[in-house]
Amino acid sequence: MYTMVRWGIRSVIPLRLKGNGKVGKMRNISFLYDRDKATEAILWLLHKHGGTLSKLKLVKLLFWADKEHLIRYGRPIVGGQYYAMPHGPASSELLNHINEAADKGFCPFILENNLVLSQRPADKDGLSESDIEVLNTINLQYGRFSCWALRNLSHLLAEYINSWHRKPEESKRHPIAYEDLFRHKKDKTMLDIVRDDQEAWAGLK
Repeated sequence: MYTMVRWGIRSVIPLRLKGNGKVGKMRNISFLYDRDKATEAILWLLHKHGGTLSKLKLVKLLFWADKEHLIRYGRPIVGGQYYAMPHGPASSELLNHINEAADKGFCPFILENNLVLSQRPADKDGLSESDIEVLNTINLQYGRFSCWALRNLSHLLAEYINSWHRKPEESKRHPIAYEDLFRHKKDKTMLDIVRDDQEAWAGLK
């Protein structure tokens, strides 16, 4: 059984066949940025790496964690709007969150010279069992790689390539649809569950 978390919904584009056989507009799936959970996920990863990670590596690890959690459980850990950027996919809200730490105000982590440094341990009560399970899986799989190796690996992903090639020439980024994170999956059952869930909640508004 999957626990579906209710998040915000943004744009409306593709067409979908409804139960009555009529064609209707289908909303793109989307997830609001969870700042509190992002803070704890950042601190959890920092703890696993001695309290310090480069911003680039941290953002890449959280991208893979969000993707894996979405595919397994129907929601990301951090969320937000993902973009294809020159250094790979990234949540714009996550980048803003980390960059704010450069102001060195009250923050559980700080940013110095593109290094993110922990200021306290993660509060594991702020993360679900599935969040920690996936963060651990991703850290074991990708945590040993350098930030530049992770950056290069992310450039090989179908969702990144698809978005980057559709980017206007003058732009430095292009949105990545959450649907594209399922591109490599033959079984699209979870994608259908997420779509149906968000469609249902949109109909209640």
